Amino acid sequence: MERFTTEAVAQSVSDTITETFETMLEMSLDAVEQVAEDDLEKDRLVGSVFFGGEVVGVLSIHVSKTFAKIITSAMLGTETEDMEEIKDVLGELTNIVAGNLKTEMVNAGLPCVISTPSITRGTDFRIDPTTAAPVQQMGYKHGEHYILVSVAAKEEAGAGGQLAETGELSSQEISDKINSVDIRTAVINSVIDVFFTMLSMEVEHIKEIPPGFVEGQRTVGTVTFAGDVDGLFNIQVNDDFARIMTASMLGIEEDEIESEEEINDVIRELSNIIGGNLKSKFIDAGLSCVLSPPSITKGRNFLVEALNIIDTDKFLFSYQDHTIIVEAGVKKDGAKTEAEPAAEQQVPDNESSRTETADRVMDKQEPEHNLDLILNIPLELTVELGRTKKKINELLALGKDSVVTLKQLEGEPVDILVNDTLIARGQVVLENEKYGIKILEIVSRKERLNSIR
Repeated sequence: MERFTTEAVAQSVSDTITETFETMLEMSLDAVEQVAEDDLEKDRLVGSVFFGGEVVGVLSIHVSKTFAKIITSAMLGTETEDMEEIKDVLGELTNIVAGNLKTEMVNAGLPCVISTPSITRGTDFRIDPTTAAPVQQMGYKHGEHYILVSVAAKEEAGAGGQLAETGELSSQEISDKINSVDIRTAVINSVIDVFFTMLSMEVEHIKEIPPGFVEGQRTVGTVTFAGDVDGLFNIQVNDDFARIMTASMLGIEEDEIESEEEINDVIRELSNIIGGNLKSKFIDAGLSCVLSPPSITKGRNFLVEALNIIDTDKFLFSYQDHTIIVEAGVKKDGAKTEAEPAAEQQVPDNESSRTETADRVMDKQEPEHNLDLILNIPLELTVELGRTKKKINELLALGKDSVVTLKQLEGEPVDILVNDTLIARGQVVLENEKYGIKILEIVSRKERLNSIR
């Protein structure tokens, strides 16, 4: 980050978390060089807050379930086993650390917002938070208990314009505008259309999980909303279907998939596009809204959940004998979206969770008729003429009329990127005294996915 260094991030996190533990929990924390996964115990929780605007990324706090209970009891002044209270306290702690970091970023000239915290919990999972930036980790210890704080954030120059009108609406105006958006229809239609247009799969919206379906090793793609709208979108598939989806997206056979990262990229792109469609609905309703970079969670026994203030609904889809689980919701100040019949979901410690789903099923629609749902998502088109490297003394010597030589040779195709993803190559042309780009080549799906890493 150009205006906010990794050293400043580490100092902000360290100061905030140690002071918070001392003043609110009466606990002292000692910094440690490294926190291993075994230090956190198998049963653990992760609170995550995403940044949007001129800073994009995520801050996460990892703790064992045992220590999360101790923290909650210290915060509330009484012992508790209530998971909702534990989630709320971890979410508040994560929000405090991320909120202070956000304030310092804003003071450094980087306007940004943060999302409502989400909680990932279970006994078997790992999180790949984002491809947006390298992950910076800071470890702490209280007695025999450890805390790991991870931050992956970078400057996104010019993205602060999306936040220009944030804060101008009253709470009631925001609530009214959110309620004017038919989230249920937007999500269902978008999932059906995106699977059809990108994967050539005709998925069907269903009422309940089919008999015999088991959540096995699975992948969850998550994006969050921030600004006038606080919310979360998840898409979850078992790993066997994730491989089928990846092969279809890339136009290859399953045994040609080269790495797990290719599968993650496909889930990231799907969650980003479907979440982006919902974001565009909020913007069309007159709300300021940014979308976080997609996060990937993989494992066998875990849940990715919003806090109670986010009103989340579950949507179910099927393709042949595979099931797709989608969750979407926003903070609505008590207003509730139209719900579906309840469906059971496995949770750690055999806790039962009932999530509302649709009380009626939309008739199966022809996906091609709904393509317009994703056509209005705003995208940034960039043409990269070339790159070069300079020493500091060479940069200082630059002045008016200096010529910077690029590695790109004259006449070679230039790269065309959408949202920093390579999608085509072209040639610079001059028409009517204006420069333009003539498309020469559309890159393959595989090359396009490789370019987002």
